[in-house]
Amino acid sequence: MEPGPLRYFISVIEHGRMGKAVLEPGVVTSALSQRIGRLESELSTRLLQRTSSGVVPTDAI
Repeated sequence: MEPGPLRYFISVIEHGRMGKAVLEPGVVTSALSQRIGRLESELSTRLLQRTSSGVVPTDAI
């Protein structure tokens, strides 16, 4: 596992929203969401519950 996706995941949890968690210039929300999705695929589990008001960690955390 690369450290990048984990760093993005932690930022999303800290901010509670994908849009506020963008860390690097040029990384848009959709790219961040894709990176989190790849991390979830790599771990074979859903890590975030996406809601209309943001994201919350699942019980897998």
